[in-house]
Amino acid sequence: MRRSDGSGREAKLSRRRFLGRSLRGAGGAAIALPFLLSREGSTLAQVGAPPERLITIYFGLGIPAILRSAGLTGVLAPLAPFASKLTMIQGLDCHADSPNNGHSHGSAGFACGHSTPVVSSKGGPSLDWVVHEATRDPAGADTLLPTLSAGVSAGDNLDESIRYNHSWRGVNQPNLVILDTLELFETIFGAVPSLPPGGAGDPVAALRARQRVSVLDAVVADYQHVMGDAGGYSAAVRSTISNHLDTVRELERRAVAIQMSLAGQGADRAAACQIPAAPPAQMHSFLGPAIGDLAPKTTPYFDEMWSVIVDLYVLALRCDLTRFGNLMVVSGGDSYPFSSPNGNVDNIHSNGFHLWFNADVRPIVADDIQWTMTRIAAVLARLDDPAYRDVDGGTLLDNTTVVIGTELGDDVVNHGLSDMPFWIAGGRGRFRAGELTIPGRSDVDLYNTILRGLGVSTSFGDPTYFEGLLPQILA
Repeated sequence: MRRSDGSGREAKLSRRRFLGRSLRGAGGAAIALPFLLSREGSTLAQVGAPPERLITIYFGLGIPAILRSAGLTGVLAPLAPFASKLTMIQGLDCHADSPNNGHSHGSAGFACGHSTPVVSSKGGPSLDWVVHEATRDPAGADTLLPTLSAGVSAGDNLDESIRYNHSWRGVNQPNLVILDTLELFETIFGAVPSLPPGGAGDPVAALRARQRVSVLDAVVADYQHVMGDAGGYSAAVRSTISNHLDTVRELERRAVAIQMSLAGQGADRAAACQIPAAPPAQMHSFLGPAIGDLAPKTTPYFDEMWSVIVDLYVLALRCDLTRFGNLMVVSGGDSYPFSSPNGNVDNIHSNGFHLWFNADVRPIVADDIQWTMTRIAAVLARLDDPAYRDVDGGTLLDNTTVVIGTELGDDVVNHGLSDMPFWIAGGRGRFRAGELTIPGRSDVDLYNTILRGLGVSTSFGDPTYFEGLLPQILA
């Protein structure tokens, strides 16, 4: 594919310009390509090394120390396949404070290291934003989305932003978490310009119309040119482009389908997806009515949401539309019914974690934690897919620093913040894989160590609790 450079000579149109211009349609649709187009080049080819990427993964309710004492077994077994690329750190303390209880304290401190006088804002910028700012292109170039945050939640404690939002540019500046699959899709790839804005007219009719159209409609002409002989691309590259656009369309359909179900227009679920009955008070949600046989405050519902969210999020990273942000597996102190082979509880928070010392409840809590770890492992697996190689031949996980943590330490019953667990995955080989226990040190020490490992010298978190780096973590 060639263009004139203005002097009569032909200059090859780079793939970065191709994805930045050719497949950018009306309404802001940006149907970017994965960063590797077979052997013929990469959309990042002009960059000498993979770009810096850092995402955080937050999960609610914590893990008692006894369930993580044997390493990547038991409830942590879903993380075992990534052991060679995973650093597990235990023993750290969080000293963050907030106007509410330990759920708020720990949520405020996660990936931030600051206390906060209000529950509406964290006390400073988050780890992902600090790395974003430190590694920005001096020429001003940036990804389409500076950060991206998404997740699932049962909708408790909506007044406490610190329990939901874990990517912050600074005080009172959240990078808001997206809890809606269609909103996430349109944030990444653009909205369909021909449809009325959200909330206008009949929302169900708008969703039905949304099923019939696609953001891909905005780039049909460019797509046909690229796929034709005049485009100049090989059969292998054309196949990659075609497969990518098929993926985008399929994710678009899945994102819309969940919203149709929320509107009561979805298909009936199979019996295997049905959940036990729960008290109506436990089934309400700010997300909307029940989805067929699923309710928004259940893990089966979260499973449907999470699958789409992870696929969209990882595709945004593959396409270099974003490099930083947060994924959330339920918000701080979240409450939802939970069912497992070991039993059922109508509220995993108050009738599960808070009854941890009850022998009958403990196996159910363990099952819930393993469910959470399985969701996190799904992210790592998608990032580590060998079919998508970065410019240096590594996987996306190899070249992305993933920081995983939670809101509570060992004492989940009393909202304790001592012996907090953290994991670092990927990280471009900068962190030593394995299991470490570092008692008496703080999460602020860990965050600063991660930054130094990435070559960022910015002082991070509350300096009161910064004793120094944790060299045993660095490779």
